[in-house]
Amino acid sequence: MRIGLVVHSGRDASLDAASDAARILRDASVDVIVAEDGDSPGDIGVPVVATDRFADELDLAITFGGDGTFLRAAHYCRDAGVPVLGVNLGRLGFLAEIEVDDLGPALQRVADGDFEIEERSTIEVHVEGPDGSAIDAGWALNEVSVEKTARQRLLLMDVHVGNTLFAKVPADALVVATATGSTAYALSAGGPILSPRVDATLVVPVAPHTLFDRTLVAGPDEPVRISILADQEAAVVSCDGRVPVSVEPGGAVHAVGGGRPVRLARVGSPDFYGLVRRKFGLH
Repeated sequence: MRIGLVVHSGRDASLDAASDAARILRDASVDVIVAEDGDSPGDIGVPVVATDRFADELDLAITFGGDGTFLRAAHYCRDAGVPVLGVNLGRLGFLAEIEVDDLGPALQRVADGDFEIEERSTIEVHVEGPDGSAIDAGWALNEVSVEKTARQRLLLMDVHVGNTLFAKVPADALVVATATGSTAYALSAGGPILSPRVDATLVVPVAPHTLFDRTLVAGPDEPVRISILADQEAAVVSCDGRVPVSVEPGGAVHAVGGGRPVRLARVGSPDFYGLVRRKFGLH
């Protein structure tokens, strides 16, 4: 078995946990590598591999950090079909399943091949310029965000669902999220919490300047187009908080759910509602 580690190198706790994991896995005769991710954590005692080759011949990726670290690993691994298992060392951690106190027993199960696979669909994204030319393409496991760049002004958008103009939205931003992403940016903007078993696309305005401030829940196969209206500053679009892309006035962002899934590795029975209760301190 070959396992790759993705580590939040800015946190000592993440580096310590990754070092412990590497030792446990090597003792179980597992081949271990680590992704060259930002400041390379080369001191955990395993070979460092560039991110563009990280998923090659990999059986599993394990992340050490928060959901941001998990999302980076997902973007390295999705197209290769490599499952990702998260060790939570962040504040909330809805994607990272394992708490660091349970690391030893969980890694032993991993080394024995004793884990399940859960698939989460993604959103495919295409960005076009004012002349309709292709500017960029990407995908998101959590969300696509379209945000203003002029601090003193709202972003003016036409939001289409399918071939229908749904609403003209003046807002700070607009989030198009999966059910997986319903507990991320979409939630902080007032969107609903969706079970990951619900295959849907959320359209959530952020601080809208309108009396209609509700979230739209669309089908995953219903395309969403966000047109940036003329006579304003450019917008920026990003997928899962990754490098933003500028969208000039007159341009548009196209997003549709049901994209190629990210494979999540599970060493226990998923309990989404228990996780929500614990993370938000519900009683």
